[in-house]
Amino acid sequence: MPPRFFAPELTSDARQVTLPPGESLHLARVLRLHEGDQVELFDGRGTLRAGTVRRASPQGAVVDPGDVLPAAPEPPAAIVVAQALLKGDAMDAVVRDATVLGASEIWPMTTSRTNVPAKAAQSAHERWERVAVAAAKQCGRAVLPRIAKVRPVGEVVTLTGETSHGLWLTEPTASTGASTALAAPARAVCLAIGPEGGWTPEEVAAANAAGWHPWTLAPVTLRAEQMTLAALSVIRYVWDASARRRIT
Repeated sequence: MPPRFFAPELTSDARQVTLPPGESLHLARVLRLHEGDQVELFDGRGTLRAGTVRRASPQGAVVDPGDVLPAAPEPPAAIVVAQALLKGDAMDAVVRDATVLGASEIWPMTTSRTNVPAKAAQSAHERWERVAVAAAKQCGRAVLPRIAKVRPVGEVVTLTGETSHGLWLTEPTASTGASTALAAPARAVCLAIGPEGGWTPEEVAAANAAGWHPWTLAPVTLRAEQMTLAALSVIRYVWDASARRRIT
């Protein structure tokens, strides 16, 4: 498969696109591609096209777009991941897994037990966007999730409405299971995942009062950065299984 590059300037009628600096450097210096080499381009909004390298320059690689290609299918409904800030590279793992499994938006948030300063997280925003690009390139997705600015959990609690099914990931003591928590056929989901120290009773009570649904995935306690991968895998499975049943 040809190497894939993120080209935000790509449009349906573009005859030539210049790749961003990081992508140009990767094309010319890391992969050492040359004029005439075949690549793939995606715009982060759903379009994937074949391409031919016109100029392999680390300062601004130029590619001629070709035929439209099929991209990895998107989920049948929007998925928002509201993740309490995590330490180290754990947040990078959340962004990567959320991108691969079809999240449309990622909302970093602060909670009572968050150990990461919001200011430090804001400076990591560009890195998270690079992680999302790399994940999309790897999995074949042509859509990049929108990564929002950091917001407090109290604001997130009020953001779900009738059009979004709010799922509040909890410790194994919660009784709501995946079979009753998910809407099938698919309905937009907002998935809230807490920090390493978990939610406070006050945060859980506020979420319940706002109409969120407590959801436990397993009888064991998972690490915070593992929850995104586990929860989104279940959501995608339930939706895909429901779609298959309707087809048959």
